[in-house]
Amino acid sequence: MPLPDCFCWTRFGTEAGQSVGQIFGRKEEERAANAGVFFWGIGNAIGPSMAELLRRTCAPEVLFSPIKSTARPQDCAPEAVVAWQEGETLDGKRYRLPAQSLITSRCSLNSSSETHFALVCYSERPLARMDSVESVHFGELRNVVSGRRIGASQVTAVVERDDATKSKGTSYEVFLRAFLVPPFFLRLRQPRVLPKPEIDKTWADIVSRMWRERAIPCSPSE
Repeated sequence: MPLPDCFCWTRFGTEAGQSVGQIFGRKEEERAANAGVFFWGIGNAIGPSMAELLRRTCAPEVLFSPIKSTARPQDCAPEAVVAWQEGETLDGKRYRLPAQSLITSRCSLNSSSETHFALVCYSERPLARMDSVESVHFGELRNVVSGRRIGASQVTAVVERDDATKSKGTSYEVFLRAFLVPPFFLRLRQPRVLPKPEIDKTWADIVSRMWRERAIPCSPSE
């Protein structure tokens, strides 16, 4: 299936002390538990661009590509990690996350204004690397609202492709494609700071334990 002319593009890597494999493994379990729906946390406020994407297409897609640069120290070993409890939709309505969903992000304990967002995604297939080799070229991408080229540090953006671009720049593999489904995009609310790992544990261990508690319901008492 050819790449869409207009789509949400997000680049992924190590985040909140969790490796790519750990994140995708948990998201696949989340997708299976929620009839194909999974939530992908992002750091960019793309609300206006998302609204434009929804205006242009009735079947919006998100394309996932691996980050090429080395993971930053704050992503590998963050000061703190939070789990988000609720969301707010594009039209300002409160949204309660499904019980078998978990969105985490790194945070600073000295900051009182942490913000994070999430894409609401759907895939009928397991979250694994695509069989076909597809790619997007950084230089051909334009922001759907402003028409400007996206910045190198803009990890997530809603873009359109400019096929007439002569110099298309760096090529990024399309690792995975998914659809965006209602409510499409969330501003996350009510972060819960997770307990700091003990000396022999990592943030990935803490998140994994929290996910197991959500993913495997407790048996009813006799």
